[in-house]
Amino acid sequence: MRRRINASPDDKTATGRIVQQAKEEARVFLRQKKPFIWNATNITRQLRSQLISLFTAYGARVKIVYLEVPWAQWKQQNARREYAVPNAVVMRMASRLEVPQPDEAHSVEYRVIER
Repeated sequence: MRRRINASPDDKTATGRIVQQAKEEARVFLRQKKPFIWNATNITRQLRSQLISLFTAYGARVKIVYLEVPWAQWKQQNARREYAVPNAVVMRMASRLEVPQPDEAHSVEYRVIER
């Protein structure tokens, strides 16, 4: 979504527009009862709960997939991305991270890679 509107990861002013646009697209799928994946970094329970409430209001079943890799691996992967996330943004997000809990959705899957 950020790339669609040409917004950088550290542009906080664009976040609201991006989320609203994504929710509108999700509502289309929800009304049609079509499965979809919400691929976003929702780092706090509050952010996730707003989306989960929207999805379940339409009768959707929600599965959270939590992905975690070692810090060094993440930094390498991020550096190789076409649109790398600035380090300051990553640090801010990491400091606020709340790992999803089993009671947040119909199912929660944890994919944690340790080295």
